[in-house]
Amino acid sequence: MLRSPWFWIAVVLIAVGIALTVALGGLYWLLGTFAAVILVLLITLLVAAYAVGQAKPSQVPQLEAVPYSKRTAVLYDCDVTMGRPLQDVGSGLALLYLLGEPGVDLLGVTTTYGNGPTRVTTHTARRLLDSVARLAPRYDDLSVLPGATSPDDPPEKNQAARYLVDTVGTKPGEIALVATGSMTNLKHALALDPDFFDKLRGLYLLGGVTGPLTWNGHLLGERNFSLDPEAAYAAIHATCPVTIVAGQAGLTAVFRGPQLAALQRLGDPATRLIARQIRPWFALMRLWFRDGGFAMWDPIVALALTHLELLECEPVYITSTLDELRAGRLFADPSPYGPVRLVRAVQDFDGFVQALLAAWHHLGRNEPSNLPPQGGGDSQGWRRYQEDLCSSPRPRGRTSPPQAGGTEGGQPSLPATPGEGNSY
Repeated sequence: MLRSPWFWIAVVLIAVGIALTVALGGLYWLLGTFAAVILVLLITLLVAAYAVGQAKPSQVPQLEAVPYSKRTAVLYDCDVTMGRPLQDVGSGLALLYLLGEPGVDLLGVTTTYGNGPTRVTTHTARRLLDSVARLAPRYDDLSVLPGATSPDDPPEKNQAARYLVDTVGTKPGEIALVATGSMTNLKHALALDPDFFDKLRGLYLLGGVTGPLTWNGHLLGERNFSLDPEAAYAAIHATCPVTIVAGQAGLTAVFRGPQLAALQRLGDPATRLIARQIRPWFALMRLWFRDGGFAMWDPIVALALTHLELLECEPVYITSTLDELRAGRLFADPSPYGPVRLVRAVQDFDGFVQALLAAWHHLGRNEPSNLPPQGGGDSQGWRRYQEDLCSSPRPRGRTSPPQAGGTEGGQPSLPATPGEGNSY
């Protein structure tokens, strides 16, 4: 908001109005009018936030623990701003889904810029995880590493990239990487280890639009791939299975009043925390786009990892150039041999919501477990890793992504199953 010219224009107009009113002797009248306007705005926001109706009785499945050996190891690179006033909540909801889904072993979280500066997203991710750990102490050891602050940062100083390289190197072929912010950390990981993508089980990305993205008359800008097109190009053409959720998919997964009412009905500590933190964003999006709620772009990427059957997707070749990626444009050629799985829509919205609610509900069940703790079982993992950063030699490698116009061959085919503001 502070970066919007309209905000500062409004501030100047208000200041001029106050000055003129004072000069004309009408200060009390102005203050009364200003207070009335603020009151009306607050009432409007409260109504938009809380007037969601009664939830219909639903059978949210009770998820059972999954043996550690059968869970999918995941790293999440994100730009969490959930919990900050009137900030996007998508990455936070995806993070909480990955924590609550028993088939996922979330090893660590890395942060990047996108919804906010890296400093903000790092602090917000740690604060959100602290809130979760108070509800379920088994999550109090999860690592959160800050990443790049801009596309031009040097890879050698990127803590998140170093963490990604080191963690993936310990389990080659076993870890899936989910990325829902800018792709710079991935580019830097590739610079540190040219074989980084080869060692991934799969790459799940949020970014790009396949055409103009319009929501109820509002043209939305692309704010993931376009932030660092070179990094996006490298990720799209990674030598591991790649899944991309395009911008259009988010408009098929709008979280509206009935979904918020169903979330509130669950009533456990985790879902109460989620409802409290998403309510301001829900109200703002409900009023701005006039479509009942907010789009859930980031959670679709997380569900592509665990519930691909709920999504509409197809194998494609992505032919976008660097210049086209600077505008966030994805040009896709469908082909049964395409190396990229492109998610175009949520085809089973009810099942999609049920999967989210079940994982969030499971997150709040503070039950004892004989499984190894999250994050690899090292309660001092993050602190120890911070210490190692100062003493371990950094690997050397390629410092730039592949150039546009390279061949598309040589990429492995996708696995048959998934389990193994005005922008989005």
